Amino acid sequence: MKNLLGRFEDELPVYSKAQRLIAGYILENYDKAAFVTAGRLAARVGVSESTVVRFAAELGYDGYPEMQRDLQDIVKNKLTATQRIELSSEKIREDVVGSVLRSDAESILATIDEINRDEFNKVCECILSAKNIYVIGVRASSAPAQFLGFYLNLMFPNVHIISTISVSEVFEQILRISDEDVFIGVSFPRYSKRTLKAMKFAHSRGAKVIALTDTESSPLCRYADYKMTARSGMVSFADSLVAPLSLINALIAALSIKKGDEVVKTLSNLETIWDEYEVYEKADNE
Repeated sequence: MKNLLGRFEDELPVYSKAQRLIAGYILENYDKAAFVTAGRLAARVGVSESTVVRFAAELGYDGYPEMQRDLQDIVKNKLTATQRIELSSEKIREDVVGSVLRSDAESILATIDEINRDEFNKVCECILSAKNIYVIGVRASSAPAQFLGFYLNLMFPNVHIISTISVSEVFEQILRISDEDVFIGVSFPRYSKRTLKAMKFAHSRGAKVIALTDTESSPLCRYADYKMTARSGMVSFADSLVAPLSLINALIAALSIKKGDEVVKTLSNLETIWDEYEVYEKADNE
């Protein structure tokens, strides 16, 4: 299925004059058009705001915001770090902290509405039944991958957090993966080729592959048996991973509930070890 930009290229000759102006501007300035309001886009093109809104509806969208989100998903992986910071500076200059926090809150709320609960439950069952659990995340996505791996390791005996110093080392660490195992790939725009290659390898070996990414059009979904998607807002050159981390928290909570007493016993043993070796600073009760 072609994305929005591909549709514009194919259908441009049959559009009306006003529609060609809108589509042509978006094709030439997709990095900017994806982040402007309908009114601002209309002003730049030289048509009315209602024409922009009607065009989105004629393309099959419920409204302009839905078309804008689709376009944002397309371009997020195309933007360089320089383009990202230029766009974000324009968007959030007046109230940086308010803009960023509101954007993060909106990402979580959108993820709540969009998450497939049945798929989420299948992911839990898949992890619970796995012989080995492999987790990979590269670059910025290494943070949520490490967070997930840390807590999975407290609940399961055979968790492997893949270090990604080199491509060859990645494959050496997953060489023995089999159809009894589960492989979790974590990546958000800009998507990691290293993660994709590792997921493809795991899939070829029969492992159950789980993608934790931003949309179902993400390249990670090519090799995934199960998909968990969470919005990753782009409010600066750094992507916001607040919603993905919140979804990971939900996954950890669900798994701990399903494992029940086993997790309680493990954590009780760990508390004894942590106290004995003074892992954590104790509060002063005096």
